[in-house]
Amino acid sequence: MKLNAPRLTLIKTRKSLGMTQEDLASKVKISRAYLANIEGGKYTPSLEVAKKISHILNRSIDELFL
Repeated sequence: MKLNAPRLTLIKTRKSLGMTQEDLASKVKISRAYLANIEGGKYTPSLEVAKKISHILNRSIDELFL
């Protein structure tokens, strides 16, 4: 599956902060598998989860998910 630009921004931002999927998932209180599916474009996060991810990564929801 080809990743769109926002999903790549999510992955690149997470990695630039030195965070693994496990690290971010733990902070958001979701499973690593669920985060992997979000990053892979298989799942769209709820607004609550999207807000938590964007807050932790210091990016807007638009940058990461739209």
